[in-house]
Amino acid sequence: MPRCVPFQADPEMIINWTPLADIVETHDRFLITTHVRPDGDALGSEVGMAGLLRQKGKDVRVVNASPTPPRYDFLDPDRTFFEHYGHPIQASDLDDREVAIILDLSAWGQLGEMAEFIRGFRGVRVVIDHHVSQDDMGATFFKDSTAEATGTLVQSAVAALGGSLTKDVATGLLTAIAMDTGWFRHPSTRPSTMRGVADLMEAGADVAGIYRKLFEQNTQGRLRLMGRTLSGLKTDLGGRVAWANISQDDLRETGAIPPDSEDLIDFTVSLRGVEVGLLLIEQARGGVKVSFRSRNGLDCSRLASTLGGGGHKAAAGATVGGTMAEVEARALAAVRQALDSATVPSQT
Repeated sequence: MPRCVPFQADPEMIINWTPLADIVETHDRFLITTHVRPDGDALGSEVGMAGLLRQKGKDVRVVNASPTPPRYDFLDPDRTFFEHYGHPIQASDLDDREVAIILDLSAWGQLGEMAEFIRGFRGVRVVIDHHVSQDDMGATFFKDSTAEATGTLVQSAVAALGGSLTKDVATGLLTAIAMDTGWFRHPSTRPSTMRGVADLMEAGADVAGIYRKLFEQNTQGRLRLMGRTLSGLKTDLGGRVAWANISQDDLRETGAIPPDSEDLIDFTVSLRGVEVGLLLIEQARGGVKVSFRSRNGLDCSRLASTLGGGGHKAAAGATVGGTMAEVEARALAAVRQALDSATVPSQT
């Protein structure tokens, strides 16, 4: 049987959680939110943080600007945990919230339709994040850009605040950490990562079951989109750069939905010899989302910053105004310039 496991903090974690403990002690009504197009780290971290706060007897609402991608429905089986801002939740419905905890982002632009509400929020703002880029969000920041996932930070907070790893909390946090480490294959995976995962498994997180729900229940739309995206893969600079585009027509004609594009960027850097991969996705409201991945040490966060975005050294992105052709030209020019001036070893 799964156990309710007290978690010991990672000794490598540098965050002082005392200010968060004070905030939790002195407030009762909490709002948790994350970035648009939420991924496994964002959603799993929300599950973990909400579980910790509810253990402390707090009133918690989890409200996001974007709907939950279907592949993560197992985190909210009765469809009551994640709420969608604007559909039907309105700003007035959240007037009683005293604290807003913002997870897995440090930039206003990533809040989507919730940005205006959070800017005007009269309560306490808290940011828990592991990304390099950061805006002045008028918040108390708990940040470690060396952490492999925001879920890792939430797991540390659970320990620091005297919480327990219930099965639900452990499932959310394992999802967060596994997805942001590429299922433990990215260089960010460390021995401490696996020690933390062991604690989550002891608390009831089912690694095999979570993997099946995430990767072995594809829809026909996702598989068709995957095939079309891969068939359109292009390369440049003698195979050092690979990229693919996804248009709104591609989504409609394959029967896919935008969240079906998650992880497709990884295929661009799976091609032998590729050092930098890009995936460009046309947005329904205009503009193009550009994702970068590198496998040679090139700093993707710097690449993304040239387009107004940010992220991590090995993975970053930006949403850019313009047509697909225009944004593609800008993104590829930035990559070519970075590779021309970089002193990083070539991939073999």
